[in-house]
Amino acid sequence: MQKRTALLPVLPWLLLACNALEAAPPVVPPDQPTPVAGQACPDWVHNRHVVKGPDGELYATWHPQVDPEYGCYFDHDHGDDPRTSLANPELPPFGYVGKLAGMPEAHEGFKVFVANRNTRNDEDRVALTSTRIVAHMGTGGVRRYSLRQHSLMFDLVAPSGHRVSVQGMADTGLVGSICQRDLTLGDADPSNDIGRTVMTLPGTGCHSNSPGSLYEIWAFRLRLADKAEVVASTAVFDPITTMNPANLAELHYTEQVFSGFSGLRGCDREAYHGPVYWYNRNGPEVFYTDAFGRPGGPIRQLVSRHDDVGIWMSQRSDGFQNQFKLISKHCAPGLGLKN
Repeated sequence: MQKRTALLPVLPWLLLACNALEAAPPVVPPDQPTPVAGQACPDWVHNRHVVKGPDGELYATWHPQVDPEYGCYFDHDHGDDPRTSLANPELPPFGYVGKLAGMPEAHEGFKVFVANRNTRNDEDRVALTSTRIVAHMGTGGVRRYSLRQHSLMFDLVAPSGHRVSVQGMADTGLVGSICQRDLTLGDADPSNDIGRTVMTLPGTGCHSNSPGSLYEIWAFRLRLADKAEVVASTAVFDPITTMNPANLAELHYTEQVFSGFSGLRGCDREAYHGPVYWYNRNGPEVFYTDAFGRPGGPIRQLVSRHDDVGIWMSQRSDGFQNQFKLISKHCAPGLGLKN
């Protein structure tokens, strides 16, 4: 009893010490500005969010828009938390594919879209597979008007055993207005198909000064060594900039072009996951390609042994579809014009 009683006075001190450790403020590196909750983060806070890529190098990766440790915010967002994905919960190395392709991509443009099995969307469709898209699609600059290839990472797992985990520089087709897209898609000539449907200046497409919608959507197509083809589309309801077809290098902010809109930050998004086509009945599940999906190269690809032109990826009372659409809203204070 005496031995047990002698220890009791020590316990409150241990508890106080533990609480002090838990309440200790985050460490700020020497000679660096101190982050302030509710204000823009210093660069060094952002630069901590890295992950090791397949080549062993460190790459910037996904992070929440508000830093969880310091409470400061970043002027861009990367969409859904990839760690919540049932298809691939690993942090993606932003810029890895672009580096291999010799086509560096702006960090702010990487967006993540997660759709897990049994998720119900705004159209009452239920996801039958789990998928994850990591697409480079920013709307804050003009380079997207002239660049056709953009990086895409796509993961899918299905109860049927169908699976893909692939990445590369996807083809997004030509750029143009929705009116041009509808005309070219109906002319039976795939060489002129518009895959990046964007807002254009009034008088250059089919938009008036007060359009009912600012919808911009890109169709990504990634073909992998004749073993699979992945199609994914990402879209924004609030694109930051608008295209001048006569001069793709001109910068026009959408809210200054069209009346009735403000605070556009490219953060109100949605994605179409799929369809996916398998041509790998007898091939190896794991193979390697270059950044453009051609055989041979450093990029590890995984495609299950199937030969199917699409699978059912969503269901509603009126039937099935070979893709799944899901809205992804990430608008928040502090987002800037490069998002």
